[in-house]
Amino acid sequence: MPKSKSPKLVINLDLLKPQSNPDKLPTKLFHWLLSSGRYIFVFVEALVLIAFGARFKLDADLAARKESIEQQIPYIESLKNYEILIRQTQLKLSTINSFYTNYIDYSQILKKIAEQIPFGVKILSINLDKNADKVSVKLNASALRSDDLASFVTGLRQDPTFTEVNIGTLGFEKTSLTFSITAQVKL
Repeated sequence: MPKSKSPKLVINLDLLKPQSNPDKLPTKLFHWLLSSGRYIFVFVEALVLIAFGARFKLDADLAARKESIEQQIPYIESLKNYEILIRQTQLKLSTINSFYTNYIDYSQILKKIAEQIPFGVKILSINLDKNADKVSVKLNASALRSDDLASFVTGLRQDPTFTEVNIGTLGFEKTSLTFSITAQVKL
């Protein structure tokens, strides 16, 4: 059967853009604003509204913190005398601590030397000098016999308190033996 031609309305629709007439820049911009640009504008406006709302909350928090601090100021000012007293006590304690860290117990050193002195040795003079981390001991003495001198030096060398025990000078006077000893004491 042949097609009959009836007087119907025929619409000829061309969906492709014509290549001969490219769109101008303002037209492209307008199309972009209508399609995807509106989402960006909505997002930015939502962000501005969120920031605006957050500012009210943060201002309220700041005011609450300021009020809280202002309420605590009189209490903190009332503790000023205690703080001064505590700082003075800390200064005194640090001064005492520095004294004790640099303190040398000379009586203990003299006691250790006295424990090692035999009966026949007589101390003529003793000198104690403090160096950085040691105390230098120099003593002059006399002994009746050489056995007493040897016993004294051996006793000092065996004592762990003393190091570098050396006989400095040795001499004879009438009936006695005079000598000097140098030693170091660890702190």
